[in-house]
Amino acid sequence: MFTWVVKAQANCATGVVPTPVVDSITVDIAGNVTICWQPVLDPDIVSYKIFMVNPFTNANDSINIVGSGTNCFTLPAGMNPSDIQSMQLGVVAVDVCNNLSAVGSNYHNTMFLQNTVDICAASIGLSWNAYDDFTSGINVLYQIYVSQNAGAYILAGTSPTTNYTYSGIVNGVTYDFYVRAVENFGAGPFSSSSNDININTVTFLKDPAFNYLYTATVVSEAQIDIQFYVDTAADIRSYIVKRSTSATGVFTDIATIPAFAGMNPLISYSDYEVETTERPYFYKVETINKCGDLKFTSNIGRTIWVKVVGDKSTTTDTLTITQYEDWAGGVQKYDIYRALGGIWESTPIATISSFVDTAIFIDNIGQVDEGDGEFCYKVIATENPFAHVGGLPEATSTSNETCVVHEPLLYVPNAFDPLGIYNTTFKPVLTFADPLSYSLQIYNKWGQKIFETNDPNVGWNGQFENSGEMCQLDSYVYAIQFQSANGDEYKKRGVVTLLH
Repeated sequence: MFTWVVKAQANCATGVVPTPVVDSITVDIAGNVTICWQPVLDPDIVSYKIFMVNPFTNANDSINIVGSGTNCFTLPAGMNPSDIQSMQLGVVAVDVCNNLSAVGSNYHNTMFLQNTVDICAASIGLSWNAYDDFTSGINVLYQIYVSQNAGAYILAGTSPTTNYTYSGIVNGVTYDFYVRAVENFGAGPFSSSSNDININTVTFLKDPAFNYLYTATVVSEAQIDIQFYVDTAADIRSYIVKRSTSATGVFTDIATIPAFAGMNPLISYSDYEVETTERPYFYKVETINKCGDLKFTSNIGRTIWVKVVGDKSTTTDTLTITQYEDWAGGVQKYDIYRALGGIWESTPIATISSFVDTAIFIDNIGQVDEGDGEFCYKVIATENPFAHVGGLPEATSTSNETCVVHEPLLYVPNAFDPLGIYNTTFKPVLTFADPLSYSLQIYNKWGQKIFETNDPNVGWNGQFENSGEMCQLDSYVYAIQFQSANGDEYKKRGVVTLLH
């Protein structure tokens, strides 16, 4: 309620009232709209009338009156449409004679902030109407503020235009934004803020938290199995399995595995386009999200490759072993297994610790008196203890199987003494053979056959047919003939002396 005091003033005579200069109109976080102006330095001014442009009729609606000592007015949230559109407010000065300054000459527009969402780019596009009502002109710098999960607002960036892209959205985080326009390219002193917008990102794509290649292991000459553990809570369309023949070589796509709801997070894949006896192979897995973008590449899994070279002169086999990589826990040990004649021994012949690049192991086979001369090897690597996702145990990886064939070795003594303590039986020692057929014949010097056997484990005891009369001290001719496991024929003739 105002009490009007009428005095003879210049305004009353002329009817001209100075127009208030509006500094800014701004929206606060709560949605309240405040307009501020510079007081009119005229003693005739008794009040200010606040006008709003009606968004429906475009008429200048008077919405409130404040006293002459006031230079700001706030229109509370809920009584203004700043959260759905830009709105215009203006101020009119009123003198003691009820003369008004010009209506509509100093309207300021609130900035109305809007957004678009790009779930594939994980970004939010912000746009707003220009704030071009500062008395300094349109030289405005826009500051973009963001709050995450109702935290403090921080400056996200600036823009000289009326749009800005905020990237790096994290699924599940709630974001709030507002824009502040600062005149004189950010120097001020006046500024204006937009409405605040709240964006819940539950509709955004969730990136995978992990993608781990658990193991790559050789199954046969033409098969390698890999297993990898994935984040099934992520928004993934498919997994691309890639292979290379070297760590620095080009990885090529060998399979695409579609993702689906309820899938087992431990995925297995068998690669049949390999030659495991020729080289090691390298694998990795890429995750592709529902927008077709690469989001996570796994560690590289490298298979173990073993090569063997036999040395007849030293009766040794030399193994060259390449390392396994790349387990999160690293390699704890490599167990070396051997097969004789196609039968694998139940325990490793040796265990070696982890190494870098390659390791050499020499197997002395001179004391091996069984088998057919074929020696095969494989290596099984075991991972160090590690707390894997999903509670997976320590991984293992098996190498290729590699073999070498040694020629049969035949040792024939030149004398024996049936009545002695040592060498009481004449029995040739045959190793690396496992013969398909065998024949040992003994002849006296007149050409009479006095002993014959087809069992390589049976020798001549010096008697006629091993059960008759003891033969006399003399030299005898032996004839050995056998067929090795791979079908090769071997013959040997010589002389052995029977001693008494």
